[in-house]
Amino acid sequence: MTKLNQYQTPIFSTLKDVYAKRDIIPFHVPGHKRGKGMDKEFYDFMGPNPFSIDVTIFKMVDGLHNPKSCIKEAQELAADAYGVKKTFFAVNGTSGAIQAMIMSVVKPGEKILVPRNVHKSVSGGIILSGSVPVYMNPEVDDELGIAHGVRPEVVENMLKQNPDAKAVLIINPTYYGAATDIKKIADIVHSYDIPLIVDEAHGAHLHFHEELPISAIDAGADICCQSTHKIIGAMTQMSMLHVNSTRVDVNRIQQILSILHTTSPSYPLMASLDCARRQIATEGRELLTKTLKLARDLRAEINKIPGIFSFGKEIVGRYGIHDFDETKLSISARELGLTGFELETLLIDDYNIQVELSDFYNVLGLITLGDDEISTGKLLEALKDISKRFFGKGKKIGESVGKMPTIPESILIPREAFYSENNRIKFLESEGKICAEMIMAYPPGIPVIYPGERITKDIIMYIQNLKAAKLHVQGMEDSELEYIKIIEEEDAVYLYTEKMKNKMFAVPMNLGANKAGIEFGPEVLEEYFPDTFGEMTYIDIEKQRENFNEWSLKYKNTILNTCEKLAVAVNEAVRDGYRPITIGGDHSIALGSISGVALEKEVGVIWIDAHGDMNTDETTMSGNIHGMPLALLQGAGDRDLVNCFYEGAKIDSKNVVILGARDLDVKERDVIEELGVKVIPYDEVVHKGLDNVLDEIKDYLKIDNIHISFDVDSVDPEFAPGVSTPVRNGFTPEEMFKTFRFLFKNYSITSVDIVEYNPVNDKNEKTMNFVNDLTEFVLNPNV
Repeated sequence: MTKLNQYQTPIFSTLKDVYAKRDIIPFHVPGHKRGKGMDKEFYDFMGPNPFSIDVTIFKMVDGLHNPKSCIKEAQELAADAYGVKKTFFAVNGTSGAIQAMIMSVVKPGEKILVPRNVHKSVSGGIILSGSVPVYMNPEVDDELGIAHGVRPEVVENMLKQNPDAKAVLIINPTYYGAATDIKKIADIVHSYDIPLIVDEAHGAHLHFHEELPISAIDAGADICCQSTHKIIGAMTQMSMLHVNSTRVDVNRIQQILSILHTTSPSYPLMASLDCARRQIATEGRELLTKTLKLARDLRAEINKIPGIFSFGKEIVGRYGIHDFDETKLSISARELGLTGFELETLLIDDYNIQVELSDFYNVLGLITLGDDEISTGKLLEALKDISKRFFGKGKKIGESVGKMPTIPESILIPREAFYSENNRIKFLESEGKICAEMIMAYPPGIPVIYPGERITKDIIMYIQNLKAAKLHVQGMEDSELEYIKIIEEEDAVYLYTEKMKNKMFAVPMNLGANKAGIEFGPEVLEEYFPDTFGEMTYIDIEKQRENFNEWSLKYKNTILNTCEKLAVAVNEAVRDGYRPITIGGDHSIALGSISGVALEKEVGVIWIDAHGDMNTDETTMSGNIHGMPLALLQGAGDRDLVNCFYEGAKIDSKNVVILGARDLDVKERDVIEELGVKVIPYDEVVHKGLDNVLDEIKDYLKIDNIHISFDVDSVDPEFAPGVSTPVRNGFTPEEMFKTFRFLFKNYSITSVDIVEYNPVNDKNEKTMNFVNDLTEFVLNPNV
C-alpha cells in the first residue's frame, strides 16, 4: 500500500498551474520563448501547450541534479508507488540508467557477471566503468529462435567460478516477455553479499498486477531500471531507476547520474513521467486487467489463423522461463514461408501497422495501456489476409546452422578494445586476430564475438554457415562480412590499472642467507626513495635461543619467529583487502609472506630466482634456510618450519613454477622431481624465447590467484650486482618488466616478495634503482 497521495503530479502541476498560468515573460532558454521563435509548421502541428511548459532549470520549477521541491516530490511519489527506498528520474533513457547502475557497483578492473545477450547500453556501461564482464549464457530456444533468461543454476555456477565478482546483472523480463526465477537469483547473489542489478526495461508495469511476473524489486533486487515509456504512458526517453538496498550507495548513483545526464533535461518529458506514475499508481490494476484481456484474446485468435503462431503462457517451464508477460506478442509466420523481417515489411507496407521489432522467425508487438479492440482488430485482420495470400506457397526459410561456438578467449576488456587502434582485413584471414567489432546472429540474438575477443576457426566457419543459410548477421561495419575490423597485438591499448590497495612490509632479515648486507636493503631503499618505500611497516627481528648443533637449520628459531610475525601481518592485510608487498631481506621470509596469504586464498606461486630454494634440512649443503622456503611451503622439510603460522603445506605443487633457475643443487633436483614442481631454467628461456615461456606458464597454471616471489639474483649481475649470491647470466631488467606485466595482466596478483637486494655489493646504485623501478610498477601496475 502506498503512503503518499498518488493523485498528485508535482512537476506537471508546477509547470501547468504555476509557470504557464502566470504567463511568465521568459528571458531564459530555450530560445523559442514559449513557441514564438519556433518554426511555424512545427508549431502549428504541435500546438501551443508543449512550448508553454518547455523551460530550463530555475527555482520555480526545481532542478533534476539537486532537486529540492517539485522534482524531489515527484521522485518520492514514484518511490512510494513502487515500494522502494529511492527513485531517480532517468532522462537519458533506460540506457543511461543502466550505465549508471553498472558504474555505481563496479570499479575499473572489477568483475561483473552479465548475460551474453545484453543490450548495447550494458556494453557501454562496462566500457565506461572499465569493468571486466564475465558472460553467462542465456537459454536458447531453438524452436522459437530466441534467447530466454539466464537460469539461477547458471548464476550460481558462475559465482562459484568467480567469487571475486562485485555484482551480477540480469535482464528480466526479456524483450519477448520471458521471465527467469529472479527471486531465486536474488537469493543466490545475496549469499555472496554483492548486489543484484536488473535491466527491467520491459517491466515498468509488473509491480501493479498480480497476474504478471514478479517485478525485480519485489523479488529482492538491489537496484533496477525501467523504461516507463514502453508499456505505460510516459513519453519516449523517460525511465526510472529504483534502489531498494544498502548494498548500493544512493549518493554515488546521484553523482553518476549527474555526470551522465544532460544539464538541460526536458520538463515536458519529465512531466509526462510524473503523470505516467500517477496513472499506473491510481488506475494500474484496472488498466492492466484490460490490457491483459486484449492480449489474451488477440493471441487466441491469432493462433486460429493458418500458418501463423503466437506463443504464450504455455512456454512457462522451459529452461530460462519461470513466468511470462502476456503483453508481449511474438508472431511467427514461418509456416507461411515468411521470415520475421519479411512479415514486418508486409505489415507496414501493405497494412500501415508497425511492429516493435523483427528477427529471423518472429515479429514482436506490444499490447499496452494505449491499445483497444480497434487496434488489435486491425492487426488480426491484417494477419488473416497475409495468411490467405501466402498459405501453402511452400517457400522455405533458413533453418538452424547448428550450435554456436563457445565463448572465445578475451584478450582485451571492452574499455581497452574501445580505445585500441583497429584496421580492416579479410574475414576469412582473421583467425587468431583480436576482434574489434561485435558480431551477432539471428537466431538466437546472441553475440558470437565481442570486441576484445580472439577470432577462432570455429567462429569463422559458423558465420560462413550463417551467411550461406541467409540468416541475419549484424553488428559489423561491412554488412557482407567480407572484411572485419581487428586489433593487432601491437596496437592493443591496455588501460586497466590495478586498483587494489597495497600494504608494504619490510623484513630486514639476513640470517636465512647468513651473509651481511641484506638486512640493510629496506633501510637504504627507504632513505633514497621515500616516495616509494616511506610507508613500509617493519617486522622486527627478535633473536631467539638457537641450537647451534643443528647445523642444517641455521637460525631456525629466529627465522620461524620472524616469519610467523610476518604471516600474521600479511594475513590481516589480505583480509582487509590489501595486496601485501614484502621487501627483504633474504628469501627465507617468503615462508611467512606466502603463509599469510594462503590462509585466506588458494594461491599459485611464480618463484623467480636463480636458485630453486627447494632444499630441505636433509639435502642442504649449507644449512642456510633461504635455500629451503619453497620446499617448506609445499610441506617438505622440518616440521616446525612447515607448520609456520598454521599446520601443513601452504601451496599445491601443481600450482608452482620456478622461473629462471641457473643454479640447482644435485639433491635439490630430487626434491623438485619428487614434488612435481615445474621448473623453467634460464637456458630454456633463452632457447624458447621469453614470450613463448610466458604463454607456456599461462597454459600450465590453472589458478586465478598468484603470489610472485622475486629474488633479485634472477637478474644478470651485469644489471643487478647488489645481491648476496650472484649467478652468471640471467634476465635483463626489460625481460623482468615484461614478465611482471604479463603476470599482472593474466592473473589476479594477491601478493609480491622482492628479496635479496644487498646494497653492500651494489655498483653505481644499479640494483637499487632497478628494485625501486620494479617496486613502483608493482604498486601501480599499468598493464
